[in-house]
Amino acid sequence: MATKTQELLTLQGAKIAVAAAEKKAKEIGVDMNIAVVDASTHLLHFSRMEGAKITSISIAIDKAFTAAGHRVGTHMYKDAVWPGGAAYGLGNTNGGRFTTFGGGLPIVNAKGEVIGGIGASTGTPAQDQQVVQAGVDALQEVLRGKVRAKL
Repeated sequence: MATKTQELLTLQGAKIAVAAAEKKAKEIGVDMNIAVVDASTHLLHFSRMEGAKITSISIAIDKAFTAAGHRVGTHMYKDAVWPGGAAYGLGNTNGGRFTTFGGGLPIVNAKGEVIGGIGASTGTPAQDQQVVQAGVDALQEVLRGKVRAKL
């Protein structure tokens, strides 16, 4: 097979995920930077809530990059990247963009294929993780046809 057809995450899909992530950030009281990338790890949509830290803009983008590019949540690397860990030094790869703490999740279609990634930053890794999980969950509802896309 010389080619493959692949579903693409659209801007509308990215906006659905970001809107849900922003809603969760407001619920927990932490303004966030939230980024969505496509399956090729290119930035598709970004939102900086008013109180989000300027220094966490690139962190949110890099969390989305890592989640989509490596096809797993960034929190999965937390223990493995320290000296003696199975993935020690991994955080220094990809020009330092590889992120190894919570707040980045892959976005997966119904076939289990990664079609993008979402990252959030400003809160603690646990808060960032809650926010991106809300974004993924909302988009999954739309992808499964359980709710209609609303923006």
